[in-house]
Amino acid sequence: MPSLFKEPLFQFLVIALLLLLGERLINADDYAYDQYHIEVDNDVLLQFMQLRAKTFKPEEAQQALDELSAEDRQRLVDDYAREEALFRDAMELNLDKNDQIIRRRLIQKMDYLAQGFYDEAEAITEDDLRDYYVERREEYKKPASATFTHVFVSSERHGVEQAQAIATELQQTLNAEAVPFENAPRYGERFLYNRNYVNRDDDEIGSHFGDQFEQQLFTLSTSDKWQGPVQSTYGWHLVLLVKNTSAYIPPLEEIAANVFADAQRQQQQQVKREAINKLMAKYKISDRSGE
Repeated sequence: MPSLFKEPLFQFLVIALLLLLGERLINADDYAYDQYHIEVDNDVLLQFMQLRAKTFKPEEAQQALDELSAEDRQRLVDDYAREEALFRDAMELNLDKNDQIIRRRLIQKMDYLAQGFYDEAEAITEDDLRDYYVERREEYKKPASATFTHVFVSSERHGVEQAQAIATELQQTLNAEAVPFENAPRYGERFLYNRNYVNRDDDEIGSHFGDQFEQQLFTLSTSDKWQGPVQSTYGWHLVLLVKNTSAYIPPLEEIAANVFADAQRQQQQQVKREAINKLMAKYKISDRSGE
């Protein structure tokens, strides 16, 4: 037996065993992990609740957790344990490997987690809001719009000149009889699009009648008289224009809620972008695509 202790191989095995035992003692916490042991504490439940609610507000989550009944708390624990068990088994089966769907979901999750920094953003002040509005005033420009009805005479059916003559004569009848807005459908011919246009913007009007009609319409003043004839892509129109609003930029006070929402959205995007940039700073990117 004493000769066995002198053998180099035996001495090597003893030293290796001692080193292994020492490493186990030093890293006891790591070895304490059990694949089939799911440990649940308050921190785990708080994180689980916030992920479920898709919001990161620890104080509110803590209050909600404290207010849970024993039955609801147990249900929360059971839900977490079930999801954790499914996750661990999936990882053990390597279901996350080379799966583009899981890859996308993980990317989406990290992208979502980056939104958790929104609460760290400074509150938007009144000065911030006004500066944002001044820099982007043109983005809030309201298009020109009009409310009108029309009576149509087709150039395709009568020819351009004859259609214009018919429309001119019809205009006299409409004004002589003081034909109101609602009676316009009783006169003229069927038009491809609408008869009445209420608060329609210039783009829509131009798409229905053509640019020439749209431009001339917005030079007219509102009146209780039938005006025209105004030429379109399809023929001639007699117009009863009751409202004509030029394009304008509304004051901040009128659209403050929309401007605030836009400013907040931009701020959140910036916060998220900075969080992702900070994450990317840890990585070294080697581009060999051109090789």
